[in-house]
Amino acid sequence: MTLPRGVEAGCSRALELVRVHPYHLGLAALVAGLAAAALPRELVALSAGLIAATLAAARQPALALTMATLLLAGSGVGGARLAALDVPASRLAPAAFLRGDATLIERPRPSKFGSSAEVQVTTGSLQGVHLMARASGDLEWPPSTSPGSELFVTGTARPARSSAGADFDYPAYLRRRGIAGELVLDGMRATGAHRGGLMGAIDGMRERAETAIGAGLPEPRAALIRGMVLGQDEAIDSTVRDDFRRAGLAHLLAVSGQNVMLLGVLALPLLAALGLGPNTRLVALLALIGLYVPLAGAGASLQRAGVMGAAGLLAMLLGRPSSRWYALLLAAAATLTLNPRVCADPGWQLSFAAVIGILILAPPLRRPLSGMPRTLADGVAITLAATFATAPLLAHHFGAVSLASLPANLLALPVVAPAMWIAMVQAGLGQLGFLGGAPSEIGMELAEVLGSVNGVLLAYLAEVADRFAELPSAQADVSLGSTAALAGVYLAMGVGVLIVRRAARRLGPATTAEAGRWRAIAPWRRRIVIALAVTVVVGGAARLLAPPPPPDKLTVSFLDVGQGDATLIQHPDGGAILFDGGPEEARVARLLRAAGVRRLSAVVATHMSADHHGGLREVLQELPVDLLVDGGDGTTDPDFRAMLAEADSQGVRRVAARAGQTLRLGGLTVRILAPEPRPPGPPPEDPNPRAVVAVVSAGSFDLFLSGDAESPSLLPLSLPDVDAMKVSHHGSADPGLPELLARLRPQIAGIEVGEDNSYGHPTPSTLGALRAAGVAVYRTDEQGTIRLTVEAGRLAVTTED
Repeated sequence: MTLPRGVEAGCSRALELVRVHPYHLGLAALVAGLAAAALPRELVALSAGLIAATLAAARQPALALTMATLLLAGSGVGGARLAALDVPASRLAPAAFLRGDATLIERPRPSKFGSSAEVQVTTGSLQGVHLMARASGDLEWPPSTSPGSELFVTGTARPARSSAGADFDYPAYLRRRGIAGELVLDGMRATGAHRGGLMGAIDGMRERAETAIGAGLPEPRAALIRGMVLGQDEAIDSTVRDDFRRAGLAHLLAVSGQNVMLLGVLALPLLAALGLGPNTRLVALLALIGLYVPLAGAGASLQRAGVMGAAGLLAMLLGRPSSRWYALLLAAAATLTLNPRVCADPGWQLSFAAVIGILILAPPLRRPLSGMPRTLADGVAITLAATFATAPLLAHHFGAVSLASLPANLLALPVVAPAMWIAMVQAGLGQLGFLGGAPSEIGMELAEVLGSVNGVLLAYLAEVADRFAELPSAQADVSLGSTAALAGVYLAMGVGVLIVRRAARRLGPATTAEAGRWRAIAPWRRRIVIALAVTVVVGGAARLLAPPPPPDKLTVSFLDVGQGDATLIQHPDGGAILFDGGPEEARVARLLRAAGVRRLSAVVATHMSADHHGGLREVLQELPVDLLVDGGDGTTDPDFRAMLAEADSQGVRRVAARAGQTLRLGGLTVRILAPEPRPPGPPPEDPNPRAVVAVVSAGSFDLFLSGDAESPSLLPLSLPDVDAMKVSHHGSADPGLPELLARLRPQIAGIEVGEDNSYGHPTPSTLGALRAAGVAVYRTDEQGTIRLTVEAGRLAVTTED
């Protein structure tokens, strides 16, 4: 049987690779065996037999036997390693009371319902076991604790559990990190002790590095660079993390092989300047990596980063592409030997996919860019390759792909390496603190100077993330739910790459001639052309990312913030008022910028409720605000108090909302109808009835806004006729609504409510009352953001959907 010429040529190249790179194939078989450690032994044995038969048929009997043996050996070693990793979990009873000492392994990470951190038990029957300690919202970690601090803890140790109906496999996540189970904390206190030995010394170095890296920076920027360099992302604001994720820049907030590579690139010239030879430099670089990994916390992702970075340095110094592939396989073997389950970790998969993409795609992508400066061309090629290679995995694990990733990464490219290099130098200067006295002071002063420079770079990086994240099409919802679908996409991509390469070879002479003509142009002229092209691209990006102008007519926006409230009123004179900010995760500040808001004349926090005030803190941080109307009614809620503190720190004038107030803000007038002042004492348990009720007027137009206050609070008020209203409390059941509508007589009503919410909002009775009153009803859960415009006394409504 005669094979087609292309297939025959492909088979010949495959056989040549088998002959030339037997060690690569053997190591790949070992890696495959380690990754398959959790699979049934029969399936692994069958796979080994198929590989052996295929290679034997290709007249490679020795390699066939070697690969089959290494595949089985990898599976056996991986199985033994899994059994060893599961021993601590087997020591956990279904629920056992724990009272004893534990070492804090990482900084506590806050969540909606409390906080959590990995600890290692150091006393009792569970000594040596790693647990995820979980503290409820009212249980605080001792102040000034850091990794290495010794704690006395009490609580319940138990195997990890997944929430009912949750897609996320929490126990599997902990197993991949080598954590045996959970510790539900009842109490804890610091003992004042700290672990000693080598890890204790590294703890001290880490704390000095943290202090130095944050020197000269405001806390948000300090948290950002600590996340980039030390992997400490727990202090990065959730809104910033969300911006980086939507913009396709989330990889910058996690320590990866890139960090270690940058450390090596920074250290290489310094080591060369000291007169060290190549081999000595290599040993010194590996020692630096060995110090950097535990310095940054030594978590699973950092261990992977260290191995990947070390492998990358070895490949860079060895120089040959085949050596790079071998180094990559060594990194995979090392990480899987430590924990075979790590191959199921999205971070592990993304790391290796990015490197494989760079090894395969960056060189051909680099060739058409030969006329660019080498550093820029390399950066563009690597960014393109890594973005392309990781997109299917992002769709598989997270159900979304950032469409802004490529341009955002290209614009971030010039500042990422300098920002991280500056921080690494700061971390080195911070170690002078060990000496105390003058060296410590000089080191911190220099670190502050460098920090002020880094602040500019980090501000630019955060701005890039913010601008791209707020684009309506920044992220596409694409789901590759099954492993088969993921494999199919990668197969199709591989075929596509082969087709493009073949076409490129056919066009090779023509492209070579064009490249020659380009290089024949005088260098100064090429630089001018490149500068003009960059100017056009940057100008186009700036135009694309520039926020829109404010509306030229009176506009009321019932903003789609999910299950929450946020209503924006904009006047043609530029004035704008925001009533409530929805929940924090709705990112209402982004919606305001998209609506053309540059400044807010007033922000009204109608009452304490996370789905109303949650997003206001970010608004106060991101936009100039002239006045905050405080409807908190004396609440002690920490989140609401933090929002007020943010207003104070930004110099925003603050007034308490009281019935009878009239606020004239340019062309807008706000009349506060409720609440009345309350007697002294603690605030009421239910804040809804005392929410701010107001009428916003502009000319003859009146808008009724009432937060979550319902008819028992509203009917006793003196209510005017209005043109439009926001339905109270997301359209919850309200028996007095028909009477309220009869007195207000609105033409249009907006219901701000979340899609498929668990409360049943809006209720059928509320919708029925609105229909019976002849009111035009619009809902954010069905129509997205609702915009009501007023011009020459006429009302017009547009919706997103």
